[in-house]
Order: sequence, then structure tokens, then C-alpha cells
Amino acid sequence: MINSCSGRRVGVSLGFLVLSSIILRASYATAQAEYLYPNFFELQKPEVLTATGFAGGFGSEDYGTIQEGLQLDQSITRYVGVVGRVTGYQLWIGDNFASPLAPGPGTVGRLNFVRLLGGADFTLYPGTTLYLLGGGDAGDSSAAVIEGDGSSWIMPHSRHPVNFSFSAVHDYENQVTSAEMDLRIIAKSTENYLLTAGGGGALYGGGTISGVTGQGGPDLGIYLRNWGLGFLAQGGYGNTGGFGQLSVIEQWNFAE
Repeated sequence: MINSCSGRRVGVSLGFLVLSSIILRASYATAQAEYLYPNFFELQKPEVLTATGFAGGFGSEDYGTIQEGLQLDQSITRYVGVVGRVTGYQLWIGDNFASPLAPGPGTVGRLNFVRLLGGADFTLYPGTTLYLLGGGDAGDSSAAVIEGDGSSWIMPHSRHPVNFSFSAVHDYENQVTSAEMDLRIIAKSTENYLLTAGGGGALYGGGTISGVTGQGGPDLGIYLRNWGLGFLAQGGYGNTGGFGQLSVIEQWNFAE
């Protein structure tokens, strides 16, 4: 079986997925608690099931991908929830570039695999969320992986709040660790939509990768509150040359 994804960006930005889930679910941090975790063990009422569909495409000088998936977030308390995510990947290799799933001599035309992850999300502080996930791949990739995603608001009550998000993934089959980081500002916000501008990138190393490599560039996003819909476009440069990426998020909330 082909080793799992080495960490190169292969579709929807994970930081964008986390950020969009927070933006579309509610507005920014609203810290009004008298102390940090009031009623910590009290079940959330009503409970909320959040379904997030996502899709995207990534293209570089050496390879391209499309990605689609679904994430389910089930609240338990105000601070803890359970998460499940399934993602399908289609990866095309070109320009005599060895597969980023298993770098080495030779090329392949197309690879397909699915990644299944489950875990928990934690609201560490108003406006700060952490996801801890684990699972594995099936198809042309067969690795076990762990993942940590996070998002935090800076100056949440200002006219232009700033968001920092990150995602880190470790592949136990090829021993590659990747980290994605993004910094975005709310450039404009209305009752119906908001616009973001910023930049980010990914670093990866270890295992089959010699040294540390990566890529990054600026991005622009728009979020339509009434539709629960978000779009992000990014372009830049990295170890595989120039790249472009487009991501789409759609979210539905169900009170139980």
C-alpha cells in the first residue's frame, strides 16, 4: 500500500475549516463569565449538532488535488463536544513529479483515498477552540494519523478582530509531521457577511522528507452568514513552485 499523505497541502485548508466553523456557528468571542468555566459539567441545553460540508481544489506546478468531506460536531457541554470527519482525496501527479504520498522514483497518474477521523473539541476560553483527532486512511493511502487543530481570536471586541488558526498532523506510516498556520483579520463585517484578509502557509518535515520544506501566501475569504457559506482563495509559492487553492464551506446547525 502507498504510504499516507506526507503533509503537503492536498485540498481544503484545515485552518479555514476550523475558522469557518467558529465564524458561521456564532460571532466572535463573548467573554462575560464571572469565572472561566461556569457550570463545567452541566449538559448544554439545547444540544447542537453542527454539520459542515467542505470541498476544495489545490493546484501547483507538480501536482493537483480535489477534496470533499463532511464534519459533524456534537455538543455535550458548553466546553466539550465530540467530532467526526470523513474526507475523500483525489490526487493527480504531473511534470515527472514523484507521488507526495510516497516520494521516490517514478510517477503515477492518479491516487484516491479516504481519511476517517474522530475525537473531541474543547472551548479553552471564549473565542479559543481546540480539536484533537485521530484515525486513519483507506484506499491508496493506509496510514494511521493524529491531528490537532486550533483557532483563537485576538482583540475580539475591536472593529477588526484578528484570528490565528493552526493545524498539525502526524503520519505514523511515513513519520512525516506537517503544520499549517494562518493569520487573518476581519476586514469588513455586516449583518449578512464578513470579509477576511490575511496569509498563511504549511511546513512539513521528518520521515521521507529531507529537511523542512513548505509553502505559503496571501488569502482572501468571504462568509455569508445567512447562508452558512464560506469561500477562501489563496495563492503563493513553495517547494513545488507556485500554487493556487480554492475552498468552499457550507454549514448547518440543528438544535436538539
